[in-house]
Amino acid sequence: MIEQAVAPVPTGAPTAEPILRLRDLRVTFDTVGGPARAVRGVSLDVFPGEAVAVVGESGSGKSVTMLATLGLLRGAAVSGSATYRGTELIGLAPSRLRHVRGAKISMVFQDPMTSLNPVLTVGRQLDMVMRAHNPDMSKKATRARAVDLLDQVAIAQAARRCDAYPHELSGGMRQRVMIAMAIANEPEVLIADEPTTALDVTVQAQIMDLLGRLQRERQLSLVLITHDLGVVAGAADRLAVMYAGKLVEHGTVPSVFAEPGHPYTRGLLACLPRLDRRGEMQAAIPGIPPSPLSLPPGCPFAPRCPDAVTACTEHEPVLVRTATSTIACSVHAPAAVVR
Repeated sequence: MIEQAVAPVPTGAPTAEPILRLRDLRVTFDTVGGPARAVRGVSLDVFPGEAVAVVGESGSGKSVTMLATLGLLRGAAVSGSATYRGTELIGLAPSRLRHVRGAKISMVFQDPMTSLNPVLTVGRQLDMVMRAHNPDMSKKATRARAVDLLDQVAIAQAARRCDAYPHELSGGMRQRVMIAMAIANEPEVLIADEPTTALDVTVQAQIMDLLGRLQRERQLSLVLITHDLGVVAGAADRLAVMYAGKLVEHGTVPSVFAEPGHPYTRGLLACLPRLDRRGEMQAAIPGIPPSPLSLPPGCPFAPRCPDAVTACTEHEPVLVRTATSTIACSVHAPAAVVR
């Protein structure tokens, strides 16, 4: 039994109704090695106009969670609930889901070079995105809108760039084009999946500034998927930390950064480079994340955790609210034990 039930909304969250609500979302892939449980019961709320960062190492399930929400996974068993303004997205007919994707919820993918069509100009691809939801728009209107969108994402000589092919643009410009495509139909929710991973540090900062500006100006709900806590501090209101397909901590960014409750969150924060520690060996979390094909008994982080006790290997904890955040840890939140 669960000793203490948990509300999925952490301390400090807005009081409005969530625009995107996940409840007990689960994703399992059928592989030659057996069922791979990539997402194991994620519950998360995203409120209007706020930015939520979903953080974790590669393989933690953060991207799969959002792809499953939008029905972009093939060959996966998806269960649980994901609602947009009360409309259930899991199991929604493809024809109806297409009215949500791109128009109400858009996604910026990690690598723009593989997301953009190499044989179509930037303007043509923007035209296709707009016509998918506004088939009556004229070519003149979509052209003018495409130039305006490129200007909004700070691409110089926007009219000229409309006629360029993706390979003619830099990595940062390609990512700006992806963002322009994502906002073309005025969505309410923007999901950015590792939007700065393939970029150098200077361009990373520019892209994050751009996302922040667009979120504020358009009152977007932003879901930022990242493995880098360094980009979170100035970009998100709330933070959700994932490990082995589950949320292990979430709360407001100031509270989690000031007083992280879960050992995994503390480990991620310790790995951040710091200017006041020049010459010191870069910290790292020992060990590797578990395979979704063979999760260890109890807490999946226990084999890597410096605070683990015997109980950690016997029972997997669930999320419970503490004074500063919501965590799943049988050591730092003993009421989180599942028996």
